[in-house]
Amino acid sequence: MEASGQRLSGVEGSQHGHHLRDRAFSLTVALSTVFALGFIAEIVAASRFIHLTGLQGLVIIYPLGGLGLILVAFAQVTWIDRIDRQKAFVRVALGYGVVFIIALVLIANPSERLSIIGTGLACILAEQMNFLLPLIVWAMLGDLFNAAESRSVFPWVITWRYAGQFVGLVIASFAPLLLTQLDIPLYTLLIACPIGLIALAIFLPRSLKGRALNQSHGEQENIQESVKSAWDFVGGVKAFRAIFITSSLVFVAGSALEGTFLSQSADWAKGSEAKVEILYGSTLLFVFIICWILQRSAVTKTMEKLDIPGSLALLPIATLIGGVIIVAGVQVDLLGVMLIGIVAWRVPWWSIDDVARRAAMALVPDQRRARVSFIVDLVPYGIGLITAGGILGIARAFDAPIIAPALAAVFALAAIPASRVAIRSWADALLSPHLKRRKRLAER
Repeated sequence: MEASGQRLSGVEGSQHGHHLRDRAFSLTVALSTVFALGFIAEIVAASRFIHLTGLQGLVIIYPLGGLGLILVAFAQVTWIDRIDRQKAFVRVALGYGVVFIIALVLIANPSERLSIIGTGLACILAEQMNFLLPLIVWAMLGDLFNAAESRSVFPWVITWRYAGQFVGLVIASFAPLLLTQLDIPLYTLLIACPIGLIALAIFLPRSLKGRALNQSHGEQENIQESVKSAWDFVGGVKAFRAIFITSSLVFVAGSALEGTFLSQSADWAKGSEAKVEILYGSTLLFVFIICWILQRSAVTKTMEKLDIPGSLALLPIATLIGGVIIVAGVQVDLLGVMLIGIVAWRVPWWSIDDVARRAAMALVPDQRRARVSFIVDLVPYGIGLITAGGILGIARAFDAPIIAPALAAVFALAAIPASRVAIRSWADALLSPHLKRRKRLAER
């Protein structure tokens, strides 16, 4: 009788899981497509930009990209929680699609200066595509699921997001082999971005008809009031404040490591844009494969064992390890060693850290979730890019590439105590009046 009851419970759990996945399907497709387009844009644009400008270009484009992320995020927090999420997604997707067309026109211009400007614009757009659009989609997913449900369905969403990443990475990594044979410029791959973004702007609202997402609360706020509202939440919950500090330090370190790897890859490629793109894309493809394996075998178990703050604490440690490895790689001048360091930083960022962040955001009330997500997720990355640009500039000024990963390791080390604060204060955070969904979490 007991065995029969267990089987019945298992069947009900399976049916519940299928129901959750059905509810998340259209948003999961949108998320996968966004990441496919975003990774094509990131790899193609970054490879072309580092090929055209070298490390000097990263010193300029990193701060511009970070500043752009922060400015756009602050602009969007004034309306992201006041209008339907679908409308927000449509406006952003169409806007990026139009700007991508402008970037392509500039890239194709025979003037090298205009081509560099267009490529830099594509780099900035790629960063925003990989952060802003996914945050809006994740906010919509947060509307559909409470914190307990998110622990069940979000790992599945992440797994299918990997499918989109896989498509984008494979295309960006191996298309140069064909395009160079056909004598077609590598930047033509970027044409997929405006086409895909416009298609998503049409597809997603239709697929979400009848779904219960957030409703506009209609409050008219200026940018100062909106930012203050979001920051009051982050500042009022000690654990979230610690997560913000940890993220800022980690993304400074990770961006500096990424810039070091890209500049060293350009030196290794000896003037071949195709080689840079193939190497960078293949590296991220390898990272993806590891993340997919972990997602299938270890992420959910790790989340259950360490909970949200413990899972988030893994990235600073991994980034520190990656920084030490890249320092060694620069010292012995072996790109393969540096590649291992990038893998050490990227794998936890794309896997356990991402799932834990999404689960944490599910605890935030509907009317604040998107803007808080912008503050906690996006602003630290913008800070990371701006600061990493300065770090890379110092390395270039002293003609000492080893300075960048060494300073990155210092920032990663500083993030570890902050992550411990988040762990220690998490239990108190769940009792905070700011987290209106805390009761749902307790019901799981």
